[in-house]
Amino acid sequence: MVHSKAVRDALLSHVRSSWPDRRHDDFRWVRGPVEEVLQYFSVRRVAPLSTGDGYLYLSVGAFDVGEEPMREFFIMSSAESPRHVETLAMVAHYHSSPRHRLTHGSVLNIGRPWAEDSDKSHLLVSWPYSLDARSAVCTVGGKGITYLWLIPISVKEANFAKQVGVERLEERLEDSGVDLLDPLRVSTVR
Repeated sequence: MVHSKAVRDALLSHVRSSWPDRRHDDFRWVRGPVEEVLQYFSVRRVAPLSTGDGYLYLSVGAFDVGEEPMREFFIMSSAESPRHVETLAMVAHYHSSPRHRLTHGSVLNIGRPWAEDSDKSHLLVSWPYSLDARSAVCTVGGKGITYLWLIPISVKEANFAKQVGVERLEERLEDSGVDLLDPLRVSTVR
C-alpha cells in the first residue's frame, strides 16, 4: 500500500506535468472539518495560458477515503476565487463519508451559488470530458485516480438530471453550446 502523502505528492507532480507551462498555486482550506478526515487535502489552482481560457481548481487528497475507485474533483472557472477552494474542500469532505461517495452522475446542492452573482447552486459530477485523457487519470502504485468534473448547474437542471437522467442533461448541456464557465449562463432547462 502506498502512503497517503506519497500519493498526494504523485498527484501534485501529475498535475504539474499535465500543465507545465502554466502558473500553479496551492491552497489549504482550514475553516472547515476537511483536514480532520483528509489529512493531506489541498487544492491546486492552475492559471490559464491566455485570456479566454479558464482557471482549473483541482482537489488533491480526496482519494484518501479508503475505497476504490479513487476520485479527485475539479472545477473550471473564468475567474479566480477562494470560493472554489472552499467548494472543493466541502465536496471532498462530503465524499469522505461512506454514505456520500460521489461518482459520475451525482448531483450536489452546495447551498449557495458556485460563483459570485450566479444562480447555479448545484454541481453535476461528470466525467472529465474537458481534460486531456492523460491529465484526467493519475496512476500511482498501479492504481488509477480519476479526476471528476464538477459542473455548476441550476436547480431546474438538477431536477432534470434526477427525473430524466444525467446522460440526457449532459447531452443537453453539450448541444446547447452554453459556456459552462460563465456564472451567468442561462439554464438549459426552463
